[in-house]
Amino acid sequence: MNAKFTPSNSFIVTLSVSAIVLGAITGFHKYEPTTGYTPPTYTAKQAPDVVAVQTAVITSKSTGKATVKLDDFILQVSFDYEAHPDNYGVPGSDFTAVDITQLSVDDIHDINGNAYRDFTDFNDIVQIKELVRGHLERNQMVEAV
Repeated sequence: MNAKFTPSNSFIVTLSVSAIVLGAITGFHKYEPTTGYTPPTYTAKQAPDVVAVQTAVITSKSTGKATVKLDDFILQVSFDYEAHPDNYGVPGSDFTAVDITQLSVDDIHDINGNAYRDFTDFNDIVQIKELVRGHLERNQMVEAV
């Protein structure tokens, strides 16, 4: 029995063992079709706010009342405003600008008619002021004196 390894025998053994290992690795590897990169999508955990002016009535030269929908609630608000002429700096772009100086929430009901206490915070009031201002300007409900 030949107990000595010769350089040619060790090279053949190394080559055959590496071929068997490489064959086993590629044989068990499952090829899957490659697709393009798709970035992850962001889904909000909260539904967006629904805020809109339903009605607005001018009661005098500087006051008015409005009905505002805030998510599932209906708010009755009264407001004081000031109107003044304004333009965009271009001839013919004159319009009447409105500033809401005071806003108070008079009544809050949900869509089923149940009454609620005032739960609005500063951000809600600022948002309602801007909505009412935009509604008055867009519908040209006031004129500057």
